Amino acid sequence: MKEFILEPTTLKLSNGEEEILSFHFREEGEQEIKVPSYHWNDRAKLLRDYNLILGLYEEYLVKVSNWLNRVHGIDYSYDYWRIIVGPWLYYFISIVFDRLESIRISSEEYQIAYSKTPKYEVKDWVPLDFIDFNNLFYSESWNAYIYSEIIKLTGFVPEKKTSHKLERVQVKDKPNRKAFIKNLLFFLTRFTRNFSKKIMMIELDLPQKSLYRLLLRLRSFSFSYFVRVRPEDKDLNIDLRNIPLDKEKSEESIKALLDALIPFNIPKSHIEIFKEIKDQSKKIFPDKVRLVMTSNAYFSNEHFKTWIAEQKQSQTKLWVMVHGGHHGTALFNGPGKLTEDMADRFYSWGWDKFKLPSPKLSLQKKIKIKSRGKNILFIPYSVSRYSNHLDSSPIGESFYDCLKMHKRFFEKLENKDQGYTNNILFRLKSGFTPWDLEKEYYRLTGLKRFVYSDEESLIDSIKKSELVIVTYDSTVFLESLTLNVPTCLFIRKEYWEMSKASLKSFEKLHACGVLHYDESSLTNHIMKVKSNYQAWWHSNDVQDSVSYFLQKFGLSSKDWEEDWYNEIYSHLCKID
Repeated sequence: MKEFILEPTTLKLSNGEEEILSFHFREEGEQEIKVPSYHWNDRAKLLRDYNLILGLYEEYLVKVSNWLNRVHGIDYSYDYWRIIVGPWLYYFISIVFDRLESIRISSEEYQIAYSKTPKYEVKDWVPLDFIDFNNLFYSESWNAYIYSEIIKLTGFVPEKKTSHKLERVQVKDKPNRKAFIKNLLFFLTRFTRNFSKKIMMIELDLPQKSLYRLLLRLRSFSFSYFVRVRPEDKDLNIDLRNIPLDKEKSEESIKALLDALIPFNIPKSHIEIFKEIKDQSKKIFPDKVRLVMTSNAYFSNEHFKTWIAEQKQSQTKLWVMVHGGHHGTALFNGPGKLTEDMADRFYSWGWDKFKLPSPKLSLQKKIKIKSRGKNILFIPYSVSRYSNHLDSSPIGESFYDCLKMHKRFFEKLENKDQGYTNNILFRLKSGFTPWDLEKEYYRLTGLKRFVYSDEESLIDSIKKSELVIVTYDSTVFLESLTLNVPTCLFIRKEYWEMSKASLKSFEKLHACGVLHYDESSLTNHIMKVKSNYQAWWHSNDVQDSVSYFLQKFGLSSKDWEEDWYNEIYSHLCKID
């Protein structure tokens, strides 16, 4: 059997003269590398592993909570630590599980001579906080580090050190005028923080004017909290991190690996800087409030998480508002599950027990689009090169399947009507993305019309378009539907497993030509309706199906402020 040299990432450590095996799903034109089939191409396995990882998460939440209590000499509950360490723990377990499976399966399927591992020091890769961790796990260098650690600790594959040293690239936010204003307003909150005894709203996707109107009506006179305060860095405390995670050594490989990795990968915000964050949070946030509402702060705002964990011990209620599409329509969604588990109430846009209209969608409903160009606005999906959580969406190698389906669509459309693809405008996300999608789509189609999200708003892009094609179940899809413009959702059905609650809604969209699962269906539909997109879109079947879908998963209202006020006020009256 042929022997391979394992290079888990694209750091190109090889000299090109060896048979290379890599877990990286390479772009065309890169060095010829053997890539094993990705284990989560099996969607049944993905769902099984999702449930397995959730079980591991709950088990390790107990272990890590007890460990953190010992480290800090305190005695807080599992629910307390669920808020603080839960998001990092879930992502870290998901990542380690995935990388371990990739190594294990490859070692069984291939004769691997050794793995080339770069030089690094573990201390250099400990994240500061969840934001830092989030930036790390997208990078090639961090994945080279975590693969190397797993290979070293498991012994599945012999390792061979190279002279290549891993370099960590620091991601910094660019200063701008808006950030300055937000920081100024945030400074002012320190003087008003204790005027709020009833309610605090933080990192809600609300227009500021609406937010202040709500706060004034509710007689809560504090400023909202605009910016995140990042903790200051500190050296590793080796003595604290050397405290064993558990007294008994785990026999199971994944558990033994987690026992070894967690103490030296958990963010500094939970170890070295925990006390400072706890003390600082008391100076930032009110002493006590009855109700806290947020859409985003519960995941990565370390000061907020520490403060709300303390507050919840004193009967403060945490309401979390859904902040995007796909949450209710997905069969399984790891981050969504975490969100619902830590909230006293979770508010959806229509599908759950507690529901409130989306302010964002409600405001878009008022926009009138009179003029329309000839663009077909194509909005691609992007996924991380390396998986970091599990949900009902393309993951790993399946992303390429989606790109190939898009290529077939462009080819079929061009064959049906030569030159019609020139009307396609690709709308891409600005800033860091795991893939160079402009390069990918140019390679696939030869088309050169691109617009980035920081160049013009979604609304402006839609105004120039007679048809919008969205390639992922998302907030963008809900926005386009809410604006009531001709819209198609173009997805691979097997990669977007649907919740039971959403099946009927998606069936109605599919029946009237809004939802398409393959390139032939979408191409034929465009050829059928392109002479008059508006006539198709405003037909009774389409309008009824879209309204039915939005009522359940994209709720909006012209009176959304009143709906929010009534819901909050009725709760506050009950606890007065």
